[in-house]
Amino acid sequence: MGEAMLRGLAKAGHSKESLRAFDLRAGRLEALASEAGFTAAGSLAQALDGADIIVLAVKPQSLDELLGALRPLVRSAQTVVSIAAGVRLQRLSSALAPATPLVRVMPNTPGLIGQGISAYCLGPSAGEAQASQVEALLRPLGKVLRVREEDMDAVTALSGSGPAYVFLFMEALQASGESLGLSPEAASLLAGQTLAGAAAMILAGEKSPADLRIAVTSPGGTTAAALKVFEDGGFRALVAKALRAARDRSQELGRG
Repeated sequence: MGEAMLRGLAKAGHSKESLRAFDLRAGRLEALASEAGFTAAGSLAQALDGADIIVLAVKPQSLDELLGALRPLVRSAQTVVSIAAGVRLQRLSSALAPATPLVRVMPNTPGLIGQGISAYCLGPSAGEAQASQVEALLRPLGKVLRVREEDMDAVTALSGSGPAYVFLFMEALQASGESLGLSPEAASLLAGQTLAGAAAMILAGEKSPADLRIAVTSPGGTTAAALKVFEDGGFRALVAKALRAARDRSQELGRG
């Protein structure tokens, strides 16, 4: 996700000098920096020096070690943003200086092409100035939504992990189209554009997903036949079960 953010911000016009990153895998970082257009810092201190916003883009399991190294380096004027799934603001606050402005963010991978959505919540020492600062950072990646911290695990389950659900559904559509005789290229294009077009109709905001579904479902027609199979197979319950599993895992990761 950190890579997607860096690529998305670089594509949005942020200069190489304004984007600095540090990773223990120096070789991988340097190759990515050269390709995507940001600066590979030689050390954590170099990455943080003079930065207005510090983004922690590590797995939750690796966060405690990073926070220990960060504490003596972070200045009070710097805003610390964490995209570590499930990690609560209290856990971050207890590891850093008490007055550190903290923001918890859950972006998603379509931010790579400016079509993502990022939800965020503020820590107790972060105010409207930090909210504006973080929204400006995230806006090139797509839409931005401010939520309560208690909603963040649900956000992680729905939009953070959500692109993978769509990719899985597209894989299934494409494979099924091929099994019906379509070429792989035709099945891929038909599935991809259908998903993109349907999403665009929803985001246009004129009708709800339910209204759009009803409008395209003629009684006794082909769409009705397919939807009956989904409903009889427990599609809605399966989606709900999947999101609960992702939400529960986010909560587990946050506990460390």
